[in-house]
Amino acid sequence: MINLPSTAAERPVQRKFRFGRRSALFAVVLLLLLITQQLWTNLMFVRRIPQLGPRTVALTLTPVALESGGFGPLELAGAWRLGADDPRFGGFSSLAVDGGALVALNDIGVVARFAKPGAAMARVAINELPSGPGAGGSKGDRDSEALLRDPQGRGWWVAFENKHQIWLYDRAFGKALQRVDFGVGRWPHNGGIEGLAADGRDLLLVPEDSGALVRLGGGTARAMPVAGRGQVSEAANLPGGGILLVERRPTLFGFRNALVRLERAPRGYRIGARLPLGVGAFDNVEALAVEPRPDGAVRLWLMTDDNFMRAQRTLLVALDAPAGTLR
Repeated sequence: MINLPSTAAERPVQRKFRFGRRSALFAVVLLLLLITQQLWTNLMFVRRIPQLGPRTVALTLTPVALESGGFGPLELAGAWRLGADDPRFGGFSSLAVDGGALVALNDIGVVARFAKPGAAMARVAINELPSGPGAGGSKGDRDSEALLRDPQGRGWWVAFENKHQIWLYDRAFGKALQRVDFGVGRWPHNGGIEGLAADGRDLLLVPEDSGALVRLGGGTARAMPVAGRGQVSEAANLPGGGILLVERRPTLFGFRNALVRLERAPRGYRIGARLPLGVGAFDNVEALAVEPRPDGAVRLWLMTDDNFMRAQRTLLVALDAPAGTLR
C-alpha cells in the first residue's frame, strides 16, 4: 500500500501562495494609485481652485497610529491626519516653524498657518500669496514647492518649481519684495526646485534630481555637484549647521520616504546616510521643518502631500531627534 503524504505539509505552502496573491494585488492597487496620482497631478496644472482670500476655519487633527520603530533612531512624538473645510487646504509641499505656529505652503500658492498640536481650539488661517507667477489658483501657475526664512531677516523665500523662479515675500506674506528667474530650460518642467536651504547668507536651491544644486549669493548662481544622487522633495537647515533632505521615491509598493543628510564635500556636496520614514505606503512626504529643543534635541515636523486626492491624506508627524542623532 502506498502511503500518501500528510496534507499538513501543504498548508504553509498554501498560506505563502495566498500571501503572494495578496502582495501582487497590493502592488497592482499601488501602481494604479501612482498612475492616477500622476494623471491627477497633470490635471492640477490646468485645474483651478477658487481663490477665496483670507479665511480662518476649524482644523481637525485626528491621531494616527504609526509604528514607532519605523523611523530609525528618531522618536515618534505624534502623528495626526489634518483636515479643514476649505477647498484650498491640501497639497502641502513645504513647512516652517514660526514662533508657536506652523506655516505650510501648498502646490497652488496658498499659505496655511496653524498652532502646533495641543491648542485648546484648533484653527487654521488660509490665504493666497499676494503675487507670483501667473494668475494663481493652479499648480500650473504657482507650484510653490519650497519655503525658507530669508537668512538676512527680510521675510520668506518661496520656490516655484515649474516656473523655475524664487520670490522673496515680507514676513507677513503681504507683498513680494524680489524675484529671481532661472529661465525656462534650467530644469525639467516638473523637476525643478523642490528644496531651499541657507548656507550662511547664500541660498541653496535643490532640484528634484539632486545630482547638482545651485548656490545663490552675491548676485551669482553657481552649480554645485552632489555625490550620491537621490530624488528630493524637501530641504531644511539643522541648528548649528547641516542640512537635511527628504527623499521620496515612488515604487510598485508605494512611496519610499527617507531623511538624508546633505554634507559638504571637497568639490561640492554629498548625500549622507539615510534614515527611514515609516509612514504609510500612500503617504508622500514633501514638507519638513526643524525646531530646536531646549535640551539640545531637535524636533522634526513632517507633512505629506495629498495631491488634493481623497485616496491620500495630509499627515502631520512629529519626530524627536535626541542630541547628537543627526550629526
